[in-house]
Amino acid sequence: MELTFVNIGICEQSAELFVQSARKGYDSKDFIEKLMNSQTAIYLYDKSDTQMWLGYNYILETLEAEVTIQKGKTYPEDLMSWIGYLFACWNITYADDYPKDMLRQASVDTLVLAYQGLHVLTFEDAIMELKNIYKENEKLREHVANQ
Repeated sequence: MELTFVNIGICEQSAELFVQSARKGYDSKDFIEKLMNSQTAIYLYDKSDTQMWLGYNYILETLEAEVTIQKGKTYPEDLMSWIGYLFACWNITYADDYPKDMLRQASVDTLVLAYQGLHVLTFEDAIMELKNIYKENEKLREHVANQ
């Protein structure tokens, strides 16, 4: 990932969006899944769009108008911040991966389980590891299906 001021700003805004969802009491898993499968996320992580610069409050309000997010179990802010930053870095690094593709390759459950080991890596290395985990799981599913 090219570390420009713009990229860092996008990543920080994305991280803060995820943190704010927890502060509002939104169920973290529900928030992440609904965001990453939403039209809002497509705009949010579109490099040609400047929606991110309108701020996390605007993005959250836009998402709330699009989907209903359940209140419930919230993840710690450090985890939510890391996930938000990770998805923004992922989008910058892998332009062909849409938000729903990122979530498919790194489910919320996988992110939560892998956080302890991955949060100490660079975001680029963490994304590569998540992509590798996904590929290995796909091979395993294929193998099981063929038996």
